[in-house]
Amino acid sequence: MAGSKTGTPTIIKLSRRICKLKALWGASDLQAKTSPGFKTAVDALVVACLAFEALDDYPAEIDATDPYGPEDLPPP
Repeated sequence: MAGSKTGTPTIIKLSRRICKLKALWGASDLQAKTSPGFKTAVDALVVACLAFEALDDYPAEIDATDPYGPEDLPPP
């Protein structure tokens, strides 16, 4: 369906933001302020972000830097 909204670009963007904040600040009190399950979920998200960026450094964006995703235009 042309023009349909799925939320995927926003999910990617905000997930990467959470990963950057975790790397920057560490969030050492995350479990104490939330729950063990939430801390585990954030840790899993960080691992997923690392794996996602290993496949494509700018996911869902057209770029010419390696690693290349399916939407990228590698140099000739």
